[in-house]
Amino acid sequence: MHTRVVIADDHLPVLASVGAAVAATGATVVARARSPDELLAALHELPCDLLVCDYAMPVDAQVDGIEMVHGIRSQWPELPVIMLTTMSNGVILRALLESGVRGLVDKAAPALELHAAIRAVEQGDTVVSPSFTEAIAGYAAHLDEPVLWREIARMFERGRSTSEIAAMLGVPVSCVERHKLASTVGGDEDTPKTESQRHPCEPHR
Repeated sequence: MHTRVVIADDHLPVLASVGAAVAATGATVVARARSPDELLAALHELPCDLLVCDYAMPVDAQVDGIEMVHGIRSQWPELPVIMLTTMSNGVILRALLESGVRGLVDKAAPALELHAAIRAVEQGDTVVSPSFTEAIAGYAAHLDEPVLWREIARMFERGRSTSEIAAMLGVPVSCVERHKLASTVGGDEDTPKTESQRHPCEPHR
């Protein structure tokens, strides 16, 4: 069965290019929306398997992308969301991932990047455009090591996968795996015991 996709952006040329990228994956665009209101109406009316959505669609209420995602996730918690944006604020990008967004794709990137992101999210992965990785990594770089490890532990408790946590913190998967191993063998999770565990989390550059 083809993946059913709702796409949303307030610019018609972007909607057209996103629709083409979706079609190239073999998925089917079941609705196009140009505002949060149109998007919510489409989600209520049509069953879909994936949402590809712009971060900033102007509305009178000035609802930002994070609020919009929270609203969507509260009603459709299982619906995967790929967010399109040109923003490079690491704090906001990470907040979007924390809110449940499964993909962050740079609108300025080639269409093939969105194509690959759709494929990856269909497989259950979390995807972040390379152009955003350093901005997200900057968040982790400013965390003390015990704080970073507590963040990793908190995300595991929330059911996040190893790859999701690595993407959200901008750190290598090996960092997250070492934390998981350390917590499995016991001891204080906030304080890695071995030398290799004390310095596993150099952010991606």
